[in-house]
Amino acid sequence: MEQVEEKMISLEEIILKTEESLKGEDPRVEITRLKALFYKTKEALMSESKKQWLEAGNDEESWTFQCPEEEKFKEILEKYKQVRAQQIKDAEQESEKAYERKKVILDQLSKLVENPENVDKLFPQVRELQQAWKEAGEVSKNKYNDLVKKYQVLIEKFYDYVKISNELRDYDFKKNLEAKVALCEAAEKLNDEKQINVAFQKLQALHSEWRELGPVSRENREEIWNRFKEASDVINKKHAAFYQSKKEEEVENLQKKTVLCETIEAIDVNKIHSYKEWEKVTEQVLDIQSQWKKIGFAPKKSNTKIYERFRAACDALFLAKSEFYKSAKDKLAANLKAKKELIEKAESLKDNTNWKATTEKFIALQKEWKKIGPVPNKISEQIWKKFNSACDAFFEAKAKAQEGEKSINVIRKEREKLIRAYEANRATIATRENNIGFLNLGKESNPILDEMLKNIEKLKKEQEDLMKKIKALEEKIRNAEKN
Repeated sequence: MEQVEEKMISLEEIILKTEESLKGEDPRVEITRLKALFYKTKEALMSESKKQWLEAGNDEESWTFQCPEEEKFKEILEKYKQVRAQQIKDAEQESEKAYERKKVILDQLSKLVENPENVDKLFPQVRELQQAWKEAGEVSKNKYNDLVKKYQVLIEKFYDYVKISNELRDYDFKKNLEAKVALCEAAEKLNDEKQINVAFQKLQALHSEWRELGPVSRENREEIWNRFKEASDVINKKHAAFYQSKKEEEVENLQKKTVLCETIEAIDVNKIHSYKEWEKVTEQVLDIQSQWKKIGFAPKKSNTKIYERFRAACDALFLAKSEFYKSAKDKLAANLKAKKELIEKAESLKDNTNWKATTEKFIALQKEWKKIGPVPNKISEQIWKKFNSACDAFFEAKAKAQEGEKSINVIRKEREKLIRAYEANRATIATRENNIGFLNLGKESNPILDEMLKNIEKLKKEQEDLMKKIKALEEKIRNAEKN
């Protein structure tokens, strides 16, 4: 028989159905079903809650799940448990009373059968005892079988060996035959029942009724029993086949669950070194848990054991994940502290104008920054900008200073060039003035001397211009050095 997937409903609906089922005469089966459905639904809600929590980037250790409905559900189950305990106690007391009543009836019946005189008077008494037997109530199974065998032996003995009138005997045989034919028909109709468990339970009830009935005539006994037995065999074979199929399915379920356990156990947590890898593994495990829920029960002797193995594998993996996250969190905090210390050093150096020495220090800080691992994502960009800003401030100031130094050097070179020109002119003037003495021949007119005097005057004029330019450049140099 195929197992139909239980439709998932809300916890509130399950609670309402459970309260309603308590009003029934025998809610045991329904209560058991609803209890399994409640915790199956709760587990599904927990898994979905955890999945969403982890997908949002949260730590598993901080995940919690509240289920206020469970408290109400437990109260209902406790109430049912108390009611059921009282029912069992009452049923046991009633069963014991029924047992004592039937023992008394057996004693009375035994005395009548052993004294078969006055049949006309005896037969109605036996009929009354049969009716009393039916009305005495149910006896526990461990006492019933022995009791009913004695009853059947006495009834058959009465009908077979007591000489009663044919009319009374035949009438009773006829009524018993009609009742047993009805039981055969009821047993045959059970073949149409779709739920084999229900059919099997109804068959047991029919057999109990059969044992309570008196005999039929000898010529009908074998035939009517064979008919009832054939109808019973059909249901019993179906029931056996169903449980055999269920047993095979449970063995297959155990194999499937074993594979899932092995899959999780094979995950090497020592090889998972990043959040991304853990997220991938978490998705894999949640998918495996989802597969587990879709698999039915394993054999009873293995069901608890395989579940404990699966739960232990999942717990071990998530514990390793929790430890990784904790360790990673501590490492992130340590990295953050180290990077903050580098920021403080960088900010203390950014205004230093000892360009060469400070540049070496900044390069060392940048190398150290690269060696330090990651920090929490939410402040990673913030602290990098702070560190980079301090570095940029220094190197921009250095570049600006070097650019200024380059301009001063150009001016200095220009000044030196002008000074060299000035010194050259001065030497030329001195030489020419010295030569004038040789050209002074006492003549009133000397063209060579006149030309030389003009050249000297020209050079002196150039000297004045050169000195002005030199002083202007020196002023620029002084201003640049001040800035």
